[in-house]
Amino acid sequence: MAEKKSLAAKMKELENIVEKLNKNPEIEEAVKLYEEGVKTAASIREYLESAQTKIKVLSESGEKTVEPGKLGRKEE
Repeated sequence: MAEKKSLAAKMKELENIVEKLNKNPEIEEAVKLYEEGVKTAASIREYLESAQTKIKVLSESGEKTVEPGKLGRKEE
């Protein structure tokens, strides 16, 4: 099972990828870094969308917690 990284760790990882890409690596390395960056950015976007949905559900219902089913995903 993959270890879940914090949002801050994912952001730092994306920052490191951008720094490496700015150093004009060889094309093969650039493609690998780009692919890794796209995956990391998608993971960040997914996390933020989930958090936004959770906040919306909590705000609308006045609940203190949200069941995963209300977020449109299965329990993790």
